[in-house]
Amino acid sequence: MELKRKKYNIYILVFSIILVICIPFINGSIDVDGYENFYGFPFDWLHLYPNNGFSFLWIGFIVNIVIFYYFIKILIWLYKKIFG
Repeated sequence: MELKRKKYNIYILVFSIILVICIPFINGSIDVDGYENFYGFPFDWLHLYPNNGFSFLWIGFIVNIVIFYYFIKILIWLYKKIFG
């Protein structure tokens, strides 16, 4: 049972990482101050610049993963409470 729970948590973690990476590109870009494209959901973690440069912010990336991980766990818990 414990191994099944660990595997279940790993699947949720991997899915949350995939969401964090994919959602900013699905949302598109917002032009900020006319020179910088801003990507990020809900915290910014990736900035793409017109000169083909970029900056990666680790703390925003990690916070997004944690938020999505717990959000998915809460949704699964609610699903089990309502339908299970």
